[in-house]
Amino acid sequence: MSGVNRSGLVHLVLGFLSSRATAHWVGIFAILTLIWFAGRFIGLEDQNHRLMVMGAVFGLFCLTLLVRWLWVKRSGDKLAKEIASNHAGTEAEVEEIKAKMEEALSALKASHLGAGYRGNAALYALPWYMIIGPSAAGKSTLFANSGLHFPYSKSNQLHIQGFGGTRNCDWWFSDQAVLIDTAGRYTTEESDNDQWLSFLKLLRKYRSKQPINGVMVAISVADILTSDSEQIRDHVKQIRARIDELINQLGLIFPVYVVFTKCDLISGFEPFFNELSEDERKQPWGAYLLEEDGTNTGEVASENFSKHLTGLYERLCDQRLVKMTRERNAQRKQLIYDFPNQFKAASAKVEEFIDTLFKENPYQEVPWFAGVYFTSGTQEGTPIERSATSKLSTFRSVLFEYRQESITSAFFINQVFKDVLFKLQDLTRGNRKKRRVQKWLKGFAVCLCVTSVFALAGLLVNSYTHNQQLLTTSDKLTTAVVNTRVENQPLAEQFNSTLSLFAHYQELIGYEKKLPWYFLLGVYSADNTIKPIEQVLRQRVQALIGEPSSELVQQALFESHQNWIALLSTEEQVAKRIEPKLRDKYYQALKLQLMMSNEFERLNKDYAKSELLDYTADRLALTLNEDTQALTEQLSGLIDFYLAQLAVEPTPQQLAIWQSNDFLVSQARSDLMSAPEPTALYEQIKAKVTVSKAALTLDQMMQQNNKTFLQSKISIPYVYTKEAWENEVYDAIKVIASKAFSGDWVMGTDNAESQGSVDEAKASALVKSIRALYFRDYANVWFEFLNSVEISPFNTSNAASLTLAQLSSPEGPLVDLMASIDDNVNLIDSPNKTVETEKLTEQANALLAKSKNNKVKGAKIESAARKRVPELSSRFADLRRYTAKGEENARSDYLEQYLGALSAFHSDIKTIAASNNDDYMAMSFTQTLLNGDSKNHALQSAWVVVESQVRALDPDTKQALEKLLKAPLLASVQTVMNEAKVQLNERWSNQVFLTYKENIRGKYPFNIDGPDAAVEDISELLNQESGVFWQFMAENLSPYLRLKRGEWVEKTWNGIGIGFKSGVLDKLTKARKVTRSLFPRDGSEVGISFQMMPVAQKGLKETYIGFSDQNYRYRNEPEEWRRFNWPARAGTEKAVVYGLDSEGRRIEIEKSGPWAFLKVLNEANVQWVRGTEFMATWQLQREAEASVEPIQVQVALKSSRNSGIFSKYFMTSFALPESLFDTKVSVASNENLALR
Repeated sequence: MSGVNRSGLVHLVLGFLSSRATAHWVGIFAILTLIWFAGRFIGLEDQNHRLMVMGAVFGLFCLTLLVRWLWVKRSGDKLAKEIASNHAGTEAEVEEIKAKMEEALSALKASHLGAGYRGNAALYALPWYMIIGPSAAGKSTLFANSGLHFPYSKSNQLHIQGFGGTRNCDWWFSDQAVLIDTAGRYTTEESDNDQWLSFLKLLRKYRSKQPINGVMVAISVADILTSDSEQIRDHVKQIRARIDELINQLGLIFPVYVVFTKCDLISGFEPFFNELSEDERKQPWGAYLLEEDGTNTGEVASENFSKHLTGLYERLCDQRLVKMTRERNAQRKQLIYDFPNQFKAASAKVEEFIDTLFKENPYQEVPWFAGVYFTSGTQEGTPIERSATSKLSTFRSVLFEYRQESITSAFFINQVFKDVLFKLQDLTRGNRKKRRVQKWLKGFAVCLCVTSVFALAGLLVNSYTHNQQLLTTSDKLTTAVVNTRVENQPLAEQFNSTLSLFAHYQELIGYEKKLPWYFLLGVYSADNTIKPIEQVLRQRVQALIGEPSSELVQQALFESHQNWIALLSTEEQVAKRIEPKLRDKYYQALKLQLMMSNEFERLNKDYAKSELLDYTADRLALTLNEDTQALTEQLSGLIDFYLAQLAVEPTPQQLAIWQSNDFLVSQARSDLMSAPEPTALYEQIKAKVTVSKAALTLDQMMQQNNKTFLQSKISIPYVYTKEAWENEVYDAIKVIASKAFSGDWVMGTDNAESQGSVDEAKASALVKSIRALYFRDYANVWFEFLNSVEISPFNTSNAASLTLAQLSSPEGPLVDLMASIDDNVNLIDSPNKTVETEKLTEQANALLAKSKNNKVKGAKIESAARKRVPELSSRFADLRRYTAKGEENARSDYLEQYLGALSAFHSDIKTIAASNNDDYMAMSFTQTLLNGDSKNHALQSAWVVVESQVRALDPDTKQALEKLLKAPLLASVQTVMNEAKVQLNERWSNQVFLTYKENIRGKYPFNIDGPDAAVEDISELLNQESGVFWQFMAENLSPYLRLKRGEWVEKTWNGIGIGFKSGVLDKLTKARKVTRSLFPRDGSEVGISFQMMPVAQKGLKETYIGFSDQNYRYRNEPEEWRRFNWPARAGTEKAVVYGLDSEGRRIEIEKSGPWAFLKVLNEANVQWVRGTEFMATWQLQREAEASVEPIQVQVALKSSRNSGIFSKYFMTSFALPESLFDTKVSVASNENLALR
């Protein structure tokens, strides 16, 4: 039916049912129906929501159709223009082509096409087929005799281009397809290849999705039959080349239909088929070669074609007898009989052509060879037949006398187009390259679609889930609030449940302003719960906040009255201390009571919220601090909600204001009507102004490059700054004093008669009192701040140099600090100018202009014009010497002098820091400083400058500035001291401790159980003339130490010493005592001189003590002192002591070695007697005679000088430290210098 040109009602109905648009509209209708009936299952319960979604889907569908139509129309327009221009040869030809094109398009617009498009859109949207083949193959004749309907207004105009041979491309516009008739030269002539390729690019450009739907290869059967094998291969080569170019240039694989034209030239064709009816002549005659899946391979197609040819031959054979019986002409009968044989003979050439054409090439893509068909357009020309006399199958032309009349019937053409080509119009696909791209694109598209579907489903589910969660949460939280109230749970639990519900309510209110992204699909109905939640919250805030707070305020008024009465009988000093706080609390309670009742129009929500928050926190035993900030914010929001619901004449959606208690209000006003207390009013001002802005910090006073050199842990509260004084405090004092002696709505004194009247005398006195309190604290705060300013710590001379460089700079941190202080201590007494003060300033400025050369006079005039606060004049008088600008400089003379001295000191520190041996330079600097040789040093000069400047300052200023100005000097000296420690530690370790460690440590006599130390080693270390220890003391430590009562103590400069490690000085003192004990005065060798005298003992016949060549044998003769010297000059190094009793027992102690005598003494009990006299007692006893009384030997000893050599533990307590100073160098700062 598709090949019939329909009209009328049937045409419209069938066209409508088969159109693509009908499918689109049916689909969109199904989707809209699904949304309407199934929407409620995905959360679209409301009809309005479903209608909105349906409208959005329908709008998107219409937009898609519009965009597609515009795109197709635009592409068709461009294609029509390109078709016209592509055939233009001359201007006349262009005009002719345009005229024919317009006429053809007009016919297309008037024709209803199967694709559902009209005009240029149809030109683009219809399937396109191309026919290629050699010249004179009958391509145009094939189209002309196809029987297709070409909708032109003139029946004799078959196509756009004209008649005769095709010059380039002819365009045949049918109502079912656009047919492109290419010139034969494009197929056979290589010289025209550029035109051919440009034409293919044109197709691809304007029909990129599907440039063609199929290709028909037309070749005259006579050309094949009269060609040898080589010529056939040439034909195949040319045709395959064109097909390959089509595949590569257009980027797709398409069905190829091979059509053998002019089959009537095969001998016997016309007599054999002449009797066919019209319908039989339209049917296709040939072979359909595609498999069931619509594809094939060249080898399979060739095999199938061979089978089909055999079948065609057999059917011809079956029909010839019948046809012969119907034919009367004998000669025609002969031709009919011979036609199957002629066809079979021609089949061999045709098969050879097809086999060669269909043969697969691994370097080329093989198209789909859809079929091979035999046609005849017009029966013209001389038939050919197989020659029977030749060995080879050759064909020759034959002429029959019976062909007298021209027959122009078309055979086997019509249904080749309608039943084969047009039905396979969608059987195309991309070539290898395009298929790879399409594969990835399709995969991506599928993934994107699947992801989009799942994402959309997820969004809907997520939206629905969130909505259900909100509804469930609303129900759950509301139930919890009701349960806590019904069950009378603790107050904290009631508040928690209410706060949770209120937080949920705030979330819903936020959604009203801006919905989260997961609700944008319209699945949101939680807004319907807002009103019920508001009603529950109103009831709860009234019960939890409103009513209890009202009762507490009235209770506070009552208790304050009781306390006020009791205050009247309290001692005056106590009353003065208590009265301000009591008055303030009493006043605030009265103010809140009035705001929430009789004076509701005066409600200050911020004030009321703050007071109600305090009352609520007290009820909950809640401390308002940073730890409870989150809970505090929640309570504040709930109180805001409560205040917003209040109304004087409430509706059902509002709450009533508090009930007034006129008695308590009257009583409170009576109590508070007494004269105001300045302290209380001052505290009010301070509390209000302090929180209005952030405190002033040291960083804010500094320029960016000065911020790291000074530090302070204290900041200046905003209330004690110049800005606060000029912008807030000055006015606040005036206002509060005026209010105190004028009408006040809280006190009920703001009636019409008294409004605006102020007792100026009393107000002025009150102002003076408040100012006195304010400026007292103002000065204290600034002095406290100045006391807290410190130099940022540093621990190297390089850092000290950088810090001093910045501090001494004319634009350094000290200058910034003094400028900021000056700005804040020079306050104008009346910062708010009146008309009179402005006039006075103008006059003063005029006088200043006339007195430029008289600076003193000018300063006086300026001072008169801008009078300073008198309360600060004396407190800051000395401080202004440093902060006020000098006559010639932007800095004060005092500060300029100090900066100059500090800069000179910086040069010294810079020299140390720049040295390659900075530790040595630091040591030299400190030695000179502690030796007192620094009178001409810049450090000493700077110190003197500071001392002279602060000597006469008042105590507050002196304390603050002396610490600040001396801090850089002290910190720098401390840093240099720290670096000197490194050098001294290194020298001590290498020179002294190493000798002590290797030669003496752990040896006798310094360790009782150790091996003997060589006397020479001890001399090398401790002798006063050349000993390592004493040389080090003289060369390195003498500038840092001095003897005081026989002990070493540190030298200091203004309280700063080198800072020896704990215990070091005691060990150095011990070393001095050991040296005195082991070495004679001015002696360089170890030796001691002493006297001994044995003491007679009962029962002892003989006493002996001796060492080396010196001894004392005592046999109870008269006692006498004898002198001994140790060590002895000769003899063996041995010492003996023994006693011989009356029974002849002799018990002795014998020791050997250079320290033998001291070892013997260590066996005795040595007791000090007096002066340099000692008594040594030995208890001599053998181990085997433990039960026998020991022999006691006593010897009196007398040293030539005060020495501890005879003490057993004197020498063992000696040890030298491993280092003189802590290895960790302390950081120089004000904190660790303050105690100095």
